[in-house]
Amino acid sequence: MTATIFSLFGAFSVNAYSSPDAPSGFVNDFAQMMSASARAQLEIKLVQFEKDTTNEISVVTINNLGGDTIENFAEKLFKEWGIGKDKNDNGVLLLIAKEERQMRIEVGYGLEGALTDAQSYWIIQNIMRPAFQQNDYDAGIVGAIDKIIAATKGEYVPSQKPSAGKTWNLKSIENLLFFIFFAFIWLAAILARSKSWWAGGVVGAIIGVILIFVFSAVIGAVAILILTPLGFLFDYIVSKNYQKHKSAGTNFPWWIGGFGGGRRGFGGGSSGGGFGGFGGGSSGGGGSSGSW
Repeated sequence: MTATIFSLFGAFSVNAYSSPDAPSGFVNDFAQMMSASARAQLEIKLVQFEKDTTNEISVVTINNLGGDTIENFAEKLFKEWGIGKDKNDNGVLLLIAKEERQMRIEVGYGLEGALTDAQSYWIIQNIMRPAFQQNDYDAGIVGAIDKIIAATKGEYVPSQKPSAGKTWNLKSIENLLFFIFFAFIWLAAILARSKSWWAGGVVGAIIGVILIFVFSAVIGAVAILILTPLGFLFDYIVSKNYQKHKSAGTNFPWWIGGFGGGRRGFGGGSSGGGFGGFGGGSSGGGGSSGSW
């Protein structure tokens, strides 16, 4: 049962990232979206920028995301190549997916203060998007890099926040699902061990009251009417099952905190670049995404 549940939730979390290849320089035009001259000139500019500042900017175009989200792809690629210096995390990735018509600016930890999410969003919406809609990829990419360089140098770059309704993506939904899932287990484990079964109803009512302030009185009232009896029923079921297994001396079900075994840690670290230009930096997920 436990394995089945985790396999179902694992389906949401496993994205189809596939490495495009090892980097051959700062500009990696795998999708052949740039002209040869623009690509060569931009490479020279980024090489010199790295020498002057140690900051590393990588431009990557790919044919498609292979079913992945551009946010996850950018984060995985950033980590795989190790863009930026190891201890400074001063890298920036400009990723463009040709078939999905999406782009993302992924910013390393060390540059998030200089190149903000709002500035990244402005660059995408006001520099890249208009140029890409005219199929002028050279102008969009070079213009974006110029603004990114300016921001990292402390020069003024306008900022713009995404409008409401554009901030949700697959990764946000995944995080919400995992939060709900583990919150459910945590709540079930607590309520199952309580001596009274009415506490679940109280929790449901409290959630409804919170929704009044978050959304509206109507939504909150409806939530109270629904969640209060469901809370009573939920508490009754988990408490009854807990007492049953406790009396029998058997293992508790997964949904009332019955996971067994030791804890496993997660491995860390990120790989450096294959061509010698990247220094093993990492990203914290900062930046912005857009489409054209």
